Amino acid sequence: MLYLLMVIVPAMCTVSVIFHMGSLLMVLLSLEALLLSVMFFLLSASMMIEMSVPVFSVLILSISACETSIGLSLLVVMSRSYGSDMMNLLSLSKC
Repeated sequence: MLYLLMVIVPAMCTVSVIFHMGSLLMVLLSLEALLLSVMFFLLSASMMIEMSVPVFSVLILSISACETSIGLSLLVVMSRSYGSDMMNLLSLSKC
């Protein structure tokens, strides 16, 4: 059952990214869920081989926090500039 979840959750997150390409917020949430599922996969894999790897989990959490803060700042800038987070509002002619 655990192996099935390790395959299904990242696949669902990837499909969610593809289907919600119009909204930046939904893409960022899907990417965050994908990073958390990868972290869960690494932690469970390290537990199965009986190896404690707290350094890797802290590294992945810090990278995930950096990605989240950059995504949130881009979302705030985009919503202040264009009034929405919809990707179809962006074009090179408006810049």
